[in-house]
Amino acid sequence: MKRSLTCLSLLLLTFAASAQTVPIEIEAGYRWTDVSGNEQLYRTQIDERSGFLIRTLSFFTATKGFTDHVRVDATDLGAGPASALRIETGKAGTYRLRLGYRSFDTFNALPTFALGQHTFDRNRTMFDADLEIFPDGKITPFVGYSRGRFEGPGTTTYFLGGDEFLLGQDLDETEREIRAGASFNFGKVYGSVTQGWRSLDSDETLSLADPAGNNSGTILGRDIGASTLTRTSSISTDTPFTAAFLTGETARVRMTGSYVRFSAESDGVDDETAAGTFVSFPLSRFFSGVEGNITSRAKNTTSRGSARAEVSITDRLDFLAGYRSEHREMSGTALIDTLFKGTVNFSGLDPRDLREVVATESSLDRDVDVIEAALAARAIGPFSMRLGYSQSKFDFGIDPDLLEIVVPGNQQGTFKRTVDTLDAQASFTKSLYSLGASYRRDEADDAVLRTDYLGRDRLRVRAGYHTPGNMLRLALVAEQSRQDNREDGIGFDADARQYTADIEVSPAPPLRIRTAYTRLRADSTVVIRRPETFALDTSVHREDGDAFEIGFALAIEPLTIDVGASRFENEGTIPYNVDRYRMRLAYDFPKHAGVAAEWSRDDYAENTSLGAFEADRFGIFLRYRP
Repeated sequence: MKRSLTCLSLLLLTFAASAQTVPIEIEAGYRWTDVSGNEQLYRTQIDERSGFLIRTLSFFTATKGFTDHVRVDATDLGAGPASALRIETGKAGTYRLRLGYRSFDTFNALPTFALGQHTFDRNRTMFDADLEIFPDGKITPFVGYSRGRFEGPGTTTYFLGGDEFLLGQDLDETEREIRAGASFNFGKVYGSVTQGWRSLDSDETLSLADPAGNNSGTILGRDIGASTLTRTSSISTDTPFTAAFLTGETARVRMTGSYVRFSAESDGVDDETAAGTFVSFPLSRFFSGVEGNITSRAKNTTSRGSARAEVSITDRLDFLAGYRSEHREMSGTALIDTLFKGTVNFSGLDPRDLREVVATESSLDRDVDVIEAALAARAIGPFSMRLGYSQSKFDFGIDPDLLEIVVPGNQQGTFKRTVDTLDAQASFTKSLYSLGASYRRDEADDAVLRTDYLGRDRLRVRAGYHTPGNMLRLALVAEQSRQDNREDGIGFDADARQYTADIEVSPAPPLRIRTAYTRLRADSTVVIRRPETFALDTSVHREDGDAFEIGFALAIEPLTIDVGASRFENEGTIPYNVDRYRMRLAYDFPKHAGVAAEWSRDDYAENTSLGAFEADRFGIFLRYRP
């Protein structure tokens, strides 16, 4: 702690000494975190850790020579779970270079889901570089490069030979993209063309973490267990892509067209080795080991084009029409070679090794065509309105391999689905009052997937009021959505409602007080198949929540205070409560410097003893502004 505070003091003194020469704005400091309860659940939801943190950074300076300016912007560098850095430089009329870096920590460990055995602790980093030549010219060539990496450990489960085993997991993925093209702007006509190449290399290793398995007891008098279990998977994907758009406009008409096409090809290899005591009912045998290899290849070719027209009939009346078409072809093949070692039948006789070779091939073709039209009226007195209609047609051609069909029914062939959509919006604004409403209705003639709706309605109403000078602001919002498909064997029905009231009061200019209340209710049911037996069952999910928050902000130079508290309580399928408290005090010294102190607390509790934590975070940050 002493070392961190010393570093912060030196940083503040450095800024103060260079206050007239450094065009920089920064807030940096140290954050301490104290967590009691389930720390993994805290990391899953919040994941703010102790350490040095640059909350914000902004730097701009004019230069001479090869560049005429440099700008740097950064947020949450250091101990934050998500950070970003952006650098821009260039020379007016000659070139512009943008560099970007982003980093995200992703952690997931839910103790009440799948015995808490599906977890990951990974980091995603992304780097982008874009160079424009003659950025203010009529034609601007550009090139770009992106690189992303996703890596880290995790745990998962794998079913083999009559039991489910816990495996350690390590993932390493790298994605690269190179792109080049040009944008053009001739006043009334402008657009761009891009050609790019994207590649992905993914390597995953799974290894046995618990030889006992999840299921106790014996099968046909034998204990099922694994002494070794290893799986490795490698996937390589190459995707060239083309994108273009063109816009032309006159005083009252704007026409826009776009086209995108990509063709992805991937090759994969999976290897598996296991030893132990296992059972296979399809083979009617016990076995002591297995060696498997899967060689796969997949291809996905997708093209999408669109055209849109916007016509200003009068100064207050617009007409919009558009068409969009998409075609996708996906196909895949796999050769699965499995060797079962040391097999015996259930009587303990006929010892031998068995080899099983399976070849599969499947494909999917999908066409989507969408037409849309809308009429919008703007500022007709206090009223504004918009009425739109669209029709989406889906054509699916599905050809799965016979070995992939595990339940009876029509799972291959040609399927068609048409969705008609009506969208209406209206608003009224008069003096201190505002009122708005929107309604959307979707109707489908058929369902292809089990969660496809046949009917869907969405309604949203909002009302607002404010006094002169915004001493009082009031907003009310009500939303409701419903979708269903009640065909036999599906029984899909989902309903969601949300009501929100938001009040903000400013009894004096330096002080603002805000409070809000939200009521949420969501219910859904759908018929499913249980994966272990393929028998039909009904999945029911329910959310019943209330949220309340209150806070105030006081700004009396050089002091600012911001305090807030909130509570969310859900009594649905997974009951839980969340209480959150926030406080920030900032004081600005003369000569560009300042200090800020923050405190926050999160209390989370589920209906199980494992799903709870209390987290306090305290930070001290020094601020500098030019």
